[in-house]
Order: sequence, then C-alpha cells, then structure tokens
Amino acid sequence: MTKTHDDVLTGLDPDRLAPSKANPSVRDVMRHEVVYCLPSTPVDAVAKLLADNDLDELPMIIDHKVVGYVTGHDILQCLASNAISIAGSDFAVRAPTTAVMAADLLRSPALLVDEKQLLGDVVATLQQQHRAVAVVMHEDEVPVGMISAKEVVAFTAAAVNGEGR
Repeated sequence: MTKTHDDVLTGLDPDRLAPSKANPSVRDVMRHEVVYCLPSTPVDAVAKLLADNDLDELPMIIDHKVVGYVTGHDILQCLASNAISIAGSDFAVRAPTTAVMAADLLRSPALLVDEKQLLGDVVATLQQQHRAVAVVMHEDEVPVGMISAKEVVAFTAAAVNGEGR
C-alpha cells in the first residue's frame, strides 16, 4: 500500500524528527525551487507538474505573490466527472486538451512559512491544517522554496542514516 502525504506526516513526531536534538530551519531542508502554476495554466498541465514533481498541491503565483493553490484531488474530481480529459499537455510544447484552467480550481489561502521557521513547527502546521505543501518565503515576501512530505522524509532518512544534509 502506498503511503499518502497525510500518512507520512501523521507518523512523524515534530519533536523527534531527527535522532539528534537538532531541529533545523526550513531553509536547510526545503526544495530550493518553487514549482507553480499561473491562473491560465491548463489543468492537464497542472496535473503533469504535480506528477513530475511528486506533489499533491501546486501553488499559484502571480507577480511573485502566492495567491492560492490547486490540488491533485480537485483535478481527479474533474476527471471523474468528465469535466476534463487529460491527454498529456505539457503547456510549452503541446496544446492543452481542456478549457479548464488552474484559476477554475483555485483554493485559498496557500500555506506560507518563513525560511527561518523550525522544521518541527512547519511539520506540525502541515499536519494540523491537513496540507501537503508549504511555500517557503524569504523575509521580503518572495517565495524561495517549498517543503512537502518528500523533503521531510528525505531529511529524516538522512538523519537516521547519519548522513546529515
């Protein structure tokens, strides 16, 4: 059985994330890129971005401002209701196969965390809010990275194996 991001995050104790007493800042663990969509991104391209980047949520950004997010669950609901069909658009090369755009599935607000926050606090927030992704922000309110279950698990595995980051 494949674990979902909720399963992974639920099983983590924010106070015992690593075997040492270290509780690093999110900046030290985050994905140092922000994968995002625009309001005009076709939903099939959003689905591809989610799959290619192993994400369950994709932030929507306009002019360096995070305005919300789109979930894979919402895309699956559209697919199940035949509102869209996904045939492999990659937005840059192939034309979209649907008229449904990311803006049509926008949820708000996105979860924003400061790059200086401690990882344990962010994991707790992800758990409490049942969220899959937090966008990491610099003090000048510019998105600088992302944190998801994938990064948390990679950090935990490295700590358990004594590899550090």
